[in-house]
Amino acid sequence: MNLKTLKLFPCIYRRNFEVFLLICTISIACILLTHHVRTAIKEVRYDRHLYAERQQAPPQDKRQMRNAELKSMLHCFDRPLHMEQLQYGKYWLLQNLIRGRLSINMGCSESITYTTNGDYTFIDNIGMVVTRWMGPISFALFAPGYDFNATMDSIQYARHCLPESGLIRDYVTFHIYFPNDHMPEERVPLTEEEALEWPYDCQLAEAPYENVNRSEMYKTKKYLQYPINVGRNVARRAANTHFIFACDIELYPSRGLIEQFLDMAYRNISVVLPGSDGRALKVFALPVFELEKSAAIPDTKKELVAMLRTKKAIPFHYNVCKSCHVVPDQGKWVNATYSERLTIFSVGKRHKKFVYWEPFYISDNHEPLFDERVTWEGQSNKRIQNYAMCLLDYEYHVLHPGFLVHSPGIKKFNPNSERLQYVGPMNKFIEKKIKPEYAILYGRNKECKV
Repeated sequence: MNLKTLKLFPCIYRRNFEVFLLICTISIACILLTHHVRTAIKEVRYDRHLYAERQQAPPQDKRQMRNAELKSMLHCFDRPLHMEQLQYGKYWLLQNLIRGRLSINMGCSESITYTTNGDYTFIDNIGMVVTRWMGPISFALFAPGYDFNATMDSIQYARHCLPESGLIRDYVTFHIYFPNDHMPEERVPLTEEEALEWPYDCQLAEAPYENVNRSEMYKTKKYLQYPINVGRNVARRAANTHFIFACDIELYPSRGLIEQFLDMAYRNISVVLPGSDGRALKVFALPVFELEKSAAIPDTKKELVAMLRTKKAIPFHYNVCKSCHVVPDQGKWVNATYSERLTIFSVGKRHKKFVYWEPFYISDNHEPLFDERVTWEGQSNKRIQNYAMCLLDYEYHVLHPGFLVHSPGIKKFNPNSERLQYVGPMNKFIEKKIKPEYAILYGRNKECKV
């Protein structure tokens, strides 16, 4: 090897070493890049697989996932129902006397509780309500004196002798209350077990609540007024779900409303969150209609619209108080394109032409309670509560396509109604006593009227 070659050797070695390092660096970079690409592909495939799994999951699994996430977003807590004997003002209350088997441990985000009230003659509506609602129902029943026994007879008949009895046993929780100076004639059941042993006879010619001569009821004989708002509040306070639907037992909801509403909340939780951080207080109102006596109950808005066009259905109380139940943009609501998905159709307040609005709505059960001094006979029993909500500046978000229909029969004003004798005194009481109290509790607003 000559001297020139020896001098070139270090240069060649250094250059080859640099090329080697470059090749190694590129190789390592390629390996790392390949690893990252493969990892990303795996993650994408996993996400797609997880999404497909969720899409293909049975409906029950989807509901469970939705309910669990809703529970977290709503910050609500599960609360089992317990039977209790309570003093409730001047009333004795048997709360959760007979509980719905599925309602006992209903999760707070799992459903919506239909809260309602009546005396035993209204139990004839429970089969229709439960088959359409398919969720927990909290039913408060006024049962003074010997009406208590008839009430228990009627509950047991409904729970065991009807085609819908299985659903009634599953979902309906019954509460009974009576004034402490109009006690039942015999000892009342001390436990739910005792209540469930109350005898019943499915071979009766007619149900105990059918064709009742109301003049012979204890309530009528003793000239007792019906404390409708006590029943409404009893039913509300006993609900163990986050959302409730305070409703009258003769109002039947469109089918699928619970799932539609919870799906809407799950899609956008901000729609249903309570007022905070600048968000308005809100409830979710439904349009209400009444039907001809012989009309079939519509299941969907499509069926309802067809009945409206043939005048078999009309807006609720159209002939009694037209402005009391018309919702904002009602005409547009009727003509809106049908969709299975529940949405907010319009938003209104109880102002101007809606100043006497008496909406039925789904809520989070945080709105003011019903004033228990206002009776069914004296009327204004829902108006005074909506007056309080107006003072608090509540928004009413109208839902579509959900709705309510009253049990068949068009209502008309009856100038000979016995209730009219109570209306004047009640209006004076509201003006002189309740409104000044509400001004202190909730403030003043000239836009709001009872």
